[in-house]
Amino acid sequence: MKKLFSVAVAVLLALCMSICVFAADEIEIPLDAEHVGASSSGGPDALTIENGTLTANDIALFSLVLPENVPLGDTVVVHLKGTSDGDFRVWLLGAGETDEKGSEATFSNQWKASENGAEFPGEFEKYIELTAEDYDGQSLTEADRLALKGPSFGTNLSNTKLTYVGIVYGTVADLEADAVAEAQPFADAAAAALETAKSAEGSDALNAALADAQAAVDSLTEKAASGFPGVNALLSDAKNAVKEIEKLIEASAAGDALAAVQADIDAVNNALTAAKDANGDVAAIQAALDEAKAAAAKIDEAANAADYKELKAASKSASATVTEIEGVLKDAEEAVKKAEAAKKAEEEAAAASKKKTTTIVIVVIAVVVVIAVIAAVLLKGKKKK
Repeated sequence: MKKLFSVAVAVLLALCMSICVFAADEIEIPLDAEHVGASSSGGPDALTIENGTLTANDIALFSLVLPENVPLGDTVVVHLKGTSDGDFRVWLLGAGETDEKGSEATFSNQWKASENGAEFPGEFEKYIELTAEDYDGQSLTEADRLALKGPSFGTNLSNTKLTYVGIVYGTVADLEADAVAEAQPFADAAAAALETAKSAEGSDALNAALADAQAAVDSLTEKAASGFPGVNALLSDAKNAVKEIEKLIEASAAGDALAAVQADIDAVNNALTAAKDANGDVAAIQAALDEAKAAAAKIDEAANAADYKELKAASKSASATVTEIEGVLKDAEEAVKKAEAAKKAEEEAAAASKKKTTTIVIVVIAVVVVIAVIAAVLLKGKKKK
């Protein structure tokens, strides 16, 4: 409960931070006619402002007035959201003293969308770091507007729609540090959920931990839309925590499923022991085999119903044990056959011996009778003489 409470507190803290940090640091530039500065010539529909969005099409350049000027050497971060059919560039424009809409002098480094991961046509959200510098050598001292221009000299913007523009007077590193600070409580919540899951007992506690970790991942996913590597790293760790908890849940469920067939596993193993101890009694071995097959069928049914490797292994082991008992039965049956064959051979040998003896006796008797008859004949002949 303490860990779950700490997770809830971490989430509340993160929500509070998300309200405070960027609300103070990032200034939105309204996308309206009042904030459009210098622009190049274009058709009547070159710049279209509607429902808080600004669309530039077939126009080389347009600019937006900054909330505050950027002195030479200072850095700002432009937070840009929108869609575009083609590539575009972004930079700061120098502040001119005589031009009502400002000078068109380039007054910073240039940023190109296609060189920074944008794909076209498509949606984009980018943080662009621009440092005020006298790029065109016009001896200007500060920038007062943000310019969007075609991808190269002589090209135009292609249906580039801005849905949000924000300015932060700082650096990308500052923004990333703030973003990581905002995201950290959610990452901590995911890590805490994993620790809770490791010591949890029962599926309810595990599922609650998973829900907490997944909620943290969802929040971090929103934060990671900024594209800051530090936030992405925290999101990756949180996703790994979710995967680990899912593994714990699966292991717990697998353990429960295995426990449900433990009696059948024991029955298969006991049947093997009984078969080996039967001393060749075919009937007893057959009975053991029947019990093993019935138990193994239940294990196999459970393994097919739930895809757990532990059940698959138990089913495979039970099948192997059944095969082993079948081997014991086969050996016993072969031993019985050999014994029966030996007995038959012995009986046949005894019968043959008896027949031979009987034949000899008959022959001897016949010889004796013949001799007696001959003797009687000879004796009778002598008496007549």
